[in-house]
Amino acid sequence: MRVKTVQINWHDRLPIFSVDFDHSWQGDGWRFSTGGGDNNVRIWRLRSPQDPLHEAQPVEFLASLNRHTAPVNVVRFSPASGRLASAGDDGVIIIWRQVDSPPAALADHLEDSAGKETWRPAAMLRGSLADICDLAWSPDGAFLVSASVDNTARVWDAREARCVQVLADHSHYVQGVAWDPLNEFVATQSSDRSLRIYRWLGSRSRRAGEQVARLEASHRSMPAADGRSHRQRLFHDDNLASFFRRPSVSPDGRLLATAAGVQRQPADARNACFIWARDRLRAEPVLRLAGHAKPIVATRWAPCMFAEAGAGAGAGAGWLSQGPRMMLAVASQSAVSLYDTSVGARAVGLMDGLHYAAIADLAWAADGSHLVIVSIDGFASVASLDQPTAALPLPLPLHDPVPEAQPASRPAANPAAHKSQARKRVAPTLVSTL
Repeated sequence: MRVKTVQINWHDRLPIFSVDFDHSWQGDGWRFSTGGGDNNVRIWRLRSPQDPLHEAQPVEFLASLNRHTAPVNVVRFSPASGRLASAGDDGVIIIWRQVDSPPAALADHLEDSAGKETWRPAAMLRGSLADICDLAWSPDGAFLVSASVDNTARVWDAREARCVQVLADHSHYVQGVAWDPLNEFVATQSSDRSLRIYRWLGSRSRRAGEQVARLEASHRSMPAADGRSHRQRLFHDDNLASFFRRPSVSPDGRLLATAAGVQRQPADARNACFIWARDRLRAEPVLRLAGHAKPIVATRWAPCMFAEAGAGAGAGAGWLSQGPRMMLAVASQSAVSLYDTSVGARAVGLMDGLHYAAIADLAWAADGSHLVIVSIDGFASVASLDQPTAALPLPLPLHDPVPEAQPASRPAANPAAHKSQARKRVAPTLVSTL
């Protein structure tokens, strides 16, 4: 594993809040996007190791997207196309699409024409005016779910550019969302110390005004490890100094990883990532990835699965009894830990001391060979990983669906009651590489 902090003028040296790869891109290398405190979204290309410029200039600038009027907190590419969704403190979700570059005669007169690619807004989704912290696409690219500081998550029809349902069950900021790749559930995390799971109904035929998502489970606590009658909280409270609690679902849909987990013991390793199993989403977490020095702000599964290691490698010690192995990256405020489902609950890699300020987000390349980590110190790090086995192609085999809810022995919790002017773009320049 090799890690390099690429010292580029990413966002005018202002914080970088989000990063995401375009897994549908067919060009050389890997295309990814970042969103930052300069109100801009920027598109980049990570050069492949075969590129002669890979060592000297591993990242190439492609485009700057300048329509937001406040810092951009999240960027997410659609899994079904090359469309890009971005959102931030202005409360607006912009869906971007790449278009043909303008003629050279017009390029000098267009504000965001500099760069090798040209992107234009395809839709602007406006609902609440509150800051948006996170976004997630449905696997077919037809819907989006957003997380907002108005204590709600909103489901959007990306084709009709309208909000189809407001999920108002949280009592504090919603700071993270994730969408099941098998399109059966949506997960939300909030600073009210809860994780909520919603069954997705939008893929079925429905009448106008009918719900597209239904609350299935809510998690706040679990039995204490010492066996006492009291229960222990699962997540940090709203005193956690972070804008984000970003959960994620494994590429086969079997595992849900969460952020901001907390445990009582041991005192020097209170921060944890809790894992839920698809067939037990209403039960307690099935796994605890503990030992993180600082609170976890984001989790991200590699978008592909990998062939199993040689016979006997990690036998009996993995998270799953069968199937290909998967990789999970867990970002705390200060470090990134890597986990392999074939070798148990211990980290197989740790990247610490990469940045001077808190990590905000991370993203995998489509083949799991690279991981980009961004921080509010205004820089990004690129990790190159040598996977021991080859990535397997998608689509993935279907697994058992999420079980329907049975009559509850206890009633579900009732829903709680509920900047700056854009600057002229300056083309980023390579400063140096470490």
